[in-house]
Amino acid sequence: MAQTNPSRKVHDWSSLHQDIVDSIAKRIVSRADLIAFAAVCKAWRSAAIKEYFTSRSTLKSPVLMIQAKNKEKGTLTPEFYNSSKSTWSKGTFHKLGLLAPKKTKQSFYSSLGWLVAVSEDLKVDLLHPLSHAQIELPDINKVRNHHQQQSFSGVPYEFIASKFVLSSSPSWTCGYIVTVIYRILGGWGFWRPGEDEWTSVGRNIMDLAYYKGQFYAVDFDGNIMVCEIAEPEQPKMRIVVPKVPMEPMCASVDQSLYLVESQGALLVVLRLRQWFSSTTEFRVFSVPLEGCGKCWCHWSDLQVKNLGDSTLFLGRHNSSFSIECKNNKNFVCLGNSICFTVDFCECLALTNGDMDASYFVFNMTDGKLKPCLGKRLNLRAPYLWIQAPF
Repeated sequence: MAQTNPSRKVHDWSSLHQDIVDSIAKRIVSRADLIAFAAVCKAWRSAAIKEYFTSRSTLKSPVLMIQAKNKEKGTLTPEFYNSSKSTWSKGTFHKLGLLAPKKTKQSFYSSLGWLVAVSEDLKVDLLHPLSHAQIELPDINKVRNHHQQQSFSGVPYEFIASKFVLSSSPSWTCGYIVTVIYRILGGWGFWRPGEDEWTSVGRNIMDLAYYKGQFYAVDFDGNIMVCEIAEPEQPKMRIVVPKVPMEPMCASVDQSLYLVESQGALLVVLRLRQWFSSTTEFRVFSVPLEGCGKCWCHWSDLQVKNLGDSTLFLGRHNSSFSIECKNNKNFVCLGNSICFTVDFCECLALTNGDMDASYFVFNMTDGKLKPCLGKRLNLRAPYLWIQAPF
């Protein structure tokens, strides 16, 4: 039997001088290594957070979050995929603990590098994946509604919301606003720090984006609207650009609209697919906020056919965003493309086919789709893009 060496010392890594810890953190080039570094102790986590928010762009490519099924506990565990070239071919998953596991189940959403967790008891929390910061928000069922009676009674927690969008990161300011798009009952709502309930707005919308100090929304008819919420008691929506050019509605075509800022412009993205089939096409348009009032027949002049060095990231449960690829040589995408996650209906279609993918890259140059990350873990748990820096 092996004998334990009594003279062997156990090192207290937290006792290293902070300058040394900071120096080590600055030499880390892999985000996976930085995450592992942060897990050692509180002092090392502090250095990792500081380095991440000031680091070179090679550490700042987006992360794909999935939820793996824990067979022993019967729960879903968040896992994170590093979308860099070094791990692309290996399909490596890097696990990152969020907080102490909750007894209740949770549904996750993401915006500006933060996660929004809605628990089965309808509690809502903002979570920061790296720093483990937690901000408690009002329960999702605490809603001030000036338009109609609203009740989430009997609605499963994972079906109450479809998306959360932040105006700015809580990492940098206390003056942020959280908006939510309701999934079942329709409409959308917002919350500001210091308020004890959500304010609901009755109009149904498909997507939200924060652009130049205002929230913009697109509804199911393709109208672009500005959300006027300076007075919480009288929130209003005003159409600024009517009717995005969509395909004639028919039972076999599913169309989704996304709003995203890219290179200083507000874009609206039309995603086309056959029902219970995979996505076939994207069309991108620049929203003409200057000189508003154009009807849809003029939108052909506004179609964006080349995104340049930008890549758009779209998802059902994350706010959409754009990144510049020319300064991020470690990222797998090379610009002029759209990365989008697979949702429930698309999963069903792909399950019956030959492809197995968690997300796709749509090449704007040739219109081709590339399946990526061939590992499907759970049909009902949505995949999330987490925007860097997180």
